Amino acid sequence: MDLLRRYLRIWMNFVLNWPRLVLAIAFASAIASVGLTVTKLGMLTDQLELISPDHPLIALSDRLDAFTSDSKRRFTVAVKASNPHRAVAFANELSSRIAKDPVHFQNMFYRVDPEMFKTWQLLYLDRQELVDLRDKIVEQEKLVRGLAQEPGLLSLLRLINQEMASRMVGELFTGFLDEKANEDNRQEPFDLNFLITVLEGMSSYLNDSPSYRSPWSSLFKDSSWDPDLEGYFWEGRKQYLLAFVIPHKSDEGFLRTQGALDKLRALLLEVRASYPDVQAGVTGQEALINDEMTTVLSDMEVATWLSIAGVFVLLVAFRRSVRRPLLQIISLTVGLCWTLGWTTLFVGHLNIISIVFAPLLCGLGVDSGIHWFSRLEEEEHCGDCDMKSVVRIVNDRSGPGILLAGLSTTLAFLPFVLTGFRGLIELGLVTGMGILLNLFADFSVLPALAVLAGGKPKQKLSPEAIPGEKDLIRLKPRHSRLVLAGAGVLALLCTLSGSHVYFDLNPLRLQPAEAESVVWEKALIENSERSALSASSFAASPEEVRRKSAALKALPSVSEVESIFSLLPEDQEEKIPLLRSLGPRIPEIRADAMESRPPSPAEFVEVLERIRFKLQDDQAERWGAEKPLVEQMTRVRALAQEIVGLIRGSSDAPERLMEYRKRFLQDMMDKWDSLRKGTDPSPMDVENLPALLRGWFVQDGIYLLRIYPKESVWEAHALTKFVREIQSVDPEVVGEPVSLFVFASAYRNACIKASLYALVGISILLALTFRNLRLTLLALVPLGLGTLLTVGIMGVADVQFNLANSVFMPLVVGAGVEYAVVILSRWKEGRMLPGHLPFSTGKGVILAALTTTVGFGALMISHHRGIFSLGFVAWAGSLCVLASAILVLPAILTSLQPEKVEEEGQVVVP
Repeated sequence: MDLLRRYLRIWMNFVLNWPRLVLAIAFASAIASVGLTVTKLGMLTDQLELISPDHPLIALSDRLDAFTSDSKRRFTVAVKASNPHRAVAFANELSSRIAKDPVHFQNMFYRVDPEMFKTWQLLYLDRQELVDLRDKIVEQEKLVRGLAQEPGLLSLLRLINQEMASRMVGELFTGFLDEKANEDNRQEPFDLNFLITVLEGMSSYLNDSPSYRSPWSSLFKDSSWDPDLEGYFWEGRKQYLLAFVIPHKSDEGFLRTQGALDKLRALLLEVRASYPDVQAGVTGQEALINDEMTTVLSDMEVATWLSIAGVFVLLVAFRRSVRRPLLQIISLTVGLCWTLGWTTLFVGHLNIISIVFAPLLCGLGVDSGIHWFSRLEEEEHCGDCDMKSVVRIVNDRSGPGILLAGLSTTLAFLPFVLTGFRGLIELGLVTGMGILLNLFADFSVLPALAVLAGGKPKQKLSPEAIPGEKDLIRLKPRHSRLVLAGAGVLALLCTLSGSHVYFDLNPLRLQPAEAESVVWEKALIENSERSALSASSFAASPEEVRRKSAALKALPSVSEVESIFSLLPEDQEEKIPLLRSLGPRIPEIRADAMESRPPSPAEFVEVLERIRFKLQDDQAERWGAEKPLVEQMTRVRALAQEIVGLIRGSSDAPERLMEYRKRFLQDMMDKWDSLRKGTDPSPMDVENLPALLRGWFVQDGIYLLRIYPKESVWEAHALTKFVREIQSVDPEVVGEPVSLFVFASAYRNACIKASLYALVGISILLALTFRNLRLTLLALVPLGLGTLLTVGIMGVADVQFNLANSVFMPLVVGAGVEYAVVILSRWKEGRMLPGHLPFSTGKGVILAALTTTVGFGALMISHHRGIFSLGFVAWAGSLCVLASAILVLPAILTSLQPEKVEEEGQVVVP
């Protein structure tokens, strides 16, 4: 202590002799630090780089960039519509708009063109679906052959009208109505769904809708084959259509793809204006990261200003003045600016962990100034002493204790450097150095400001004028025993409550629940047949692919393994003969069979009137038609009447009818061609796959396997099981689940190490400073009890440890030891009686704790639930440590003899 006091005297003499020079240098360097930060400070968001820039998974993960399906920097657009065709139309419109904006986007990938493998597309249906398709073609054989002889929209309507007539008795469908007919002779009911789809398309087109929807899938509705929906990326049984947007990176701002994300969301709003029945949003890892960082950056800006304002209000309330609190805020601001400049120079960026440093420093960095001013208020009643003399007295008597308390708080963060976890190393460096820089400001800027603008010392009080109550707390032995007993009972209850606290690895539960990327990610998780996240493995040959695939598929946690070979149709030997048997049932359309002349609108009106006449309600009711058929008949009749009315009553309806007829004919020819080609396939192998698809799984002789889990790997138990099992097959697997598991495990272990290192470092510092085992152990009491109480509160509040709040322990270590050091340093001076806590010391500790609580508590304004939980836990921890320091520590000291007074080299008994 004596050596430390000597150096502090030398420094303080310089500050007091040259206060204006000290302030000029401090303010100039603070301004320069801010300018450097604005122009140079970056942001680190990659999870693996937060562990270590040299982590082996980074190099392995970089290998994924070669595969076109695994771009790290892409957005996932999820589209949910009333039917799949609307989702496709929405995606097509969005794609056209993205293609017009090369500044923000490289590409949008949402479909593999079925034309690239048209010959084999029917092979991808399973056997039962092929049987259903065959049966449907047999059932509609007359319609199919009739269209082959005379293709066209009018021909289709006439054929349907004829087919209806052939199946009707008394103008009703025999399949539904002739209950007395022999079962063997009964015809199948004619399905009106196909006709309804055709008429709805006509009606929509005649009503000036620009979109065209193919009706052909409804003709084969018993089969899942719908050519218009093939090649898209569907999830949730075609509830969601997925599109992948590759953005361009910007050279401005912390988040290089934020501009592209904002533009993409703006485009979605524009397209939705034309598709009000469609919902769409952006998710994926890149969007989740951007949304998280945007939220945190915004919240930290607000939290920092709120912390500064809250600290200032507390100082004003405790000091009952504005001048000195303002001086302390100036010192704190200088320290924060220095910290930003130091971070920019020596770290170069912030990350999702270290970004919380500013509110933390507002709470922790102000403590040394609080203790300094609290002692100044006590010592300034010195009569004719000027402010410089008072500052020297404070520096001699409390300077070493304040400096030691600040160093102990710093040591709570600097051990992060020893964890090897980059994110925590940077948090430790930024926050630890920030506390040191604020401490330096309080021993330079604050004394200089106090001399120049701190006012005059108060008049010396006579012994009679000194208030008799100078202690904040006075505990008699009986009261002390009650305090200790109560603390023991509370510790036991908190032990029971804290046993329910666990470590929650799910990062989705950290982000704002209302964030667009989180909402859509959860929707995909809940509605997808498989996890949206997959791991990846590499193989050097087809044999290795097959061997690894078999081993991975056998794992209990794996649902599916994709490789280049899984893109090929299964059971081709069985399906090809079945498809070839369909060929003779689908006749070829000859070019000379096309309509020789365009039909007139009057011909359409005639056939529609005939169809409508056959579907009268009174006839259906008389013969007892079932309700589904009656509803279909009513719908057909209404649509036919609407179309006839449009043709007769609108001047441009005939022209639009002809346009629809042309699109219908072209669509029919395309579908017919696809169907005919699909019924005569040759066996398909890897070389037949489009180059784009091969690029998903093969690059430069390296094969990629994508491994999907059975359960959601956002949950810790499923993630741990999945990663450990696939690593048993291939230790070098990569992908988002692996990165998340490695990051979460490393972060949790690093937080535990940091807490232990901080505890050991502070214990060594205390032992070297106090050179007294008893005082060293006493200094750790508020920390131990405060931590236990905090965990108990977490159990009651149902707050778990997570990837954000696990750093609370080192924060509590610093605060807990700081308060104890201040109190025990005062005890060591010999001016404390057993069970007593001097008012100025207690006031300083309480004010320091409250400002720390404000700094931590400001984090609770965050919409990011992880940072909110960090604020809550650290806030509760600082209050628990405070209660332990000002109540339990004096109660323990009741049974100890006070130290001797140390006064300028002399020792006396108080």
